[in-house]
Amino acid sequence: MKKRYLLASLLMTASLTACSKVDETAAASTSTVSATENTSAVTSSYQEGVHYRLVTGINNEGAQKPFLVEYFWLGCPHCQHFEEPLQAYKAKHPELGFVRKHAVIAEHWVNDGRIFYALAQTNNMAHFADLFDLYKKGITQESFDAFFTRHNIDQEAFLKVAGQDPEVLTKMQQSFDEMNNNKMTSVPSIVVNGQYLIMAHEDLRSNDAYFKLVDYLLTK
Repeated sequence: MKKRYLLASLLMTASLTACSKVDETAAASTSTVSATENTSAVTSSYQEGVHYRLVTGINNEGAQKPFLVEYFWLGCPHCQHFEEPLQAYKAKHPELGFVRKHAVIAEHWVNDGRIFYALAQTNNMAHFADLFDLYKKGITQESFDAFFTRHNIDQEAFLKVAGQDPEVLTKMQQSFDEMNNNKMTSVPSIVVNGQYLIMAHEDLRSNDAYFKLVDYLLTK
């Protein structure tokens, strides 16, 4: 019964197409990282409070500089679209540490956060890309069940971890506190070296421009 209740909540969440009230900001972020037009921004023009701002209290989870922290939501179309250029950037920078945190600042993101952190807690993060793909396609009961069968994961035990494990709750609380304390209201959000949050700005409309700013902040 618990398994079905949690999954029903998950499926209801996945069916939503908007990113709650923060979606207006998130849409600007998507425009920033998804467009292909050229940019006039140059390194010398980057301004604190305009292109990026300082944040504090970010747990790097053992990552050493240089590293990125991404706050995301599994069901967010903007995060899904951002995944490909993000992975391409990481592939070009194998020395780069990376920490991914599931946002739970909106109530309807919470069950998805449980699923994400349970994946880590059960040592199944190797299957994250497949899970994320389920959300991109529109997760269903059938595809969700098939995910566990395909990867030989005990579904009932997994959902018990998602619903009850203290470490999952701790990770969710940490993500919430970091975003809330730093007034972060949209996803995807990237924090560079645990200090610099990239802001949505018209200078950063292309992937190239966005990641040039990442390059700049990594050297600060």
